[in-house]
Amino acid sequence: MAKWIKNILGIVIAALLIWYLGKHWDKLSALLKLGPVELFAIYFITFLSMLSNSYIVVVLLKVLRVRTRFWDMVLLQNATTLLNYLPMKFGTIFRANYLKRHYGLSYAHFGAFFVYLTLLITAATAVAGVTVLLLVYGVTGYEAKLVAGVFLSVFVCSIFLAFMPLPMPKGSNKLSAVLRNFLIGRGRVKTDKRALIYGGVFLIINLILYSVRLGVIYNSMGQNIHPAGFLILGALGYFILFLGLTPGSLGIRELLLGSGAVVLGLTLEVGILAALIDRAIMLSWSFVVGSACTIWLWHKSPSDFNQTKRDSIKSSCNQIDT
Repeated sequence: MAKWIKNILGIVIAALLIWYLGKHWDKLSALLKLGPVELFAIYFITFLSMLSNSYIVVVLLKVLRVRTRFWDMVLLQNATTLLNYLPMKFGTIFRANYLKRHYGLSYAHFGAFFVYLTLLITAATAVAGVTVLLLVYGVTGYEAKLVAGVFLSVFVCSIFLAFMPLPMPKGSNKLSAVLRNFLIGRGRVKTDKRALIYGGVFLIINLILYSVRLGVIYNSMGQNIHPAGFLILGALGYFILFLGLTPGSLGIRELLLGSGAVVLGLTLEVGILAALIDRAIMLSWSFVVGSACTIWLWHKSPSDFNQTKRDSIKSSCNQIDT
């Protein structure tokens, strides 16, 4: 039931944002000036981000003693991005099934991989965001203090969850065995400093790429702000994508990026419009490139999708029961 509430919440927030822009459309319509050059740059940046994300997956899975093929992970990354717009986090379940069936990665180790990937993203982006905010903009205003507080809270929580010691279960039941397997995977990732550094570096590269993409959109709208401001917006938008509050963070991300624009001295309307333009570009990439990658993976192994569908239904039923 909670999953469906998230889906409805995302749709409602997105609808309210669109309605809000509609009220100010007479002022905002003149800002839509994306040309072919800007669109090419944005899609090329998105392509580079997908390559970087896929490399991070390869690095972290290697720590778990799973050697994956890079271009296979590129296909899987694009398919996951598309399928995560479906209910019940279908893309994440599909990726877990795919890695288990084709590379032998257990669900417990996938859980360790997914948790650390998320924590790396939130920690790296929070550090970048708060550093830029403090050095360039300061925290004198209420909005700036609020954003700085969000970044610091996210960083502290991420580090705590990543490195806090956890006891190893000693029971003989299935749950204890799964938890032991998860903690073993967690320990491998936590202690491999080289993989964590590599992952962190490429996450920062991803953040920069994402910030440049937002910069292209804002510049096409004639909104010239300090280049460092795009890093703050990029940090806000990048880590919220992985928190899963709504499918693809639909609505939540646009609202957060609009609020971030206010901190940088822009209007809320301009921030929301830029975020919705970026969302439209992401959706077009997901439905074109993501669909092509999904069809390719389905053609190669249709049974992966059948297994994922069964697991999604089972997961949904368990959540309703509880």
